[in-house]
Amino acid sequence: MSEFNQRQYGLMLGRLTAFEQRTVPLDALIADLEGLLNALENVRASWKETFLSFWGVLEDSRAYALDVGKTSFNEEETRTIQSAISSLKSMVLERIEDPSDRAAPN
Repeated sequence: MSEFNQRQYGLMLGRLTAFEQRTVPLDALIADLEGLLNALENVRASWKETFLSFWGVLEDSRAYALDVGKTSFNEEETRTIQSAISSLKSMVLERIEDPSDRAAPN
């Protein structure tokens, strides 16, 4: 896998971790992940589709909150978001080749 893609995966991991640490808001995470995904080169279509399905959970949650004027999520919505984040992190970690890169940059 190219160094370029490895950098993108590292950045994805960093953004996901930052969201978990509450240093990045959901809307910024969604935009960043979309940009990083689109920057990847020669990615298997099946991997991209699966990534987009979990990313879509985040986007749907944000869109719903904006639509109804919510500024926070209830427990069920939070669990749904956390589950999608966990799945995205697992997918990204599987793509990172060097174990030393698995420590997310901030």
